Amino acid sequence: MTKVIHVSAEASHYDKESASYDAFNEDKSRLINETLEKILNAHQAKTILDLSCGTGSQVFWLDKAGYNVTGYDINDKMLDIARKKASEIGLNIRFEQGDMRTSQVGKFDAVLTIFNAIGHLTKNDFEQTIKNIAQNLIEGGLYIFDIFNLDYLLKGDNITKLTIDWQKKFDGITAREIQYSTIDNEGILASHDIYHEQRDNEDPIISTAYQTLQVYSAKQLILILEKYGFKVLKQCNIDGTEFIAESSERILTIAKLEKACSN
Repeated sequence: MTKVIHVSAEASHYDKESASYDAFNEDKSRLINETLEKILNAHQAKTILDLSCGTGSQVFWLDKAGYNVTGYDINDKMLDIARKKASEIGLNIRFEQGDMRTSQVGKFDAVLTIFNAIGHLTKNDFEQTIKNIAQNLIEGGLYIFDIFNLDYLLKGDNITKLTIDWQKKFDGITAREIQYSTIDNEGILASHDIYHEQRDNEDPIISTAYQTLQVYSAKQLILILEKYGFKVLKQCNIDGTEFIAESSERILTIAKLEKACSN
């Protein structure tokens, strides 16, 4: 079997998916957005930096809840959609292009990277991101992120539960996405996609895509975060309920910066 190689995603990674991203994902964001609001409120956070904001789901939700939110993302097309949505509803929200590994924005009460964003990075780049996030946090600030749970995906046939077949209609287009995934013992999740788009009675446009994600166990995340001066306060499901290593699909981690590491 050929070994799957994972490299950090390019800035253009979501170019193809950007137009249909909200149609397929916005409804699924509500649950984690509600959980984030509860966590931030419990820790009395006010200023929030979303370093993988995409089309702005977390940014708009938290802005509406009264938080001061700044959105950064590496993909121009996703940011264009976020800016357009902000303009349409009359919100003056800062959306900028940036890389979670290097962007120095300021000092915030909390930094977010949601919806498996860190999985697009190699392990080395994830560690670079953690160091950079520490530079964007006040002392005692929070880093909150989610990622697929390696222990769950390696158990039995759980990997098959990630198989998707979605269809949505928007802007006169019927879009369908079909995806199946594999996982190896190194935590490399490989996903294969078929996209089918059709406008009215025109000929359909069919394309394919392939991506990899680096997935972690809860224990692996704790060790990496502690290495760079963070203390993990909690790991839970995306709805805030108890995390169970072999039955929770994703890990939502809340970590507190105790001391920024210079190495």
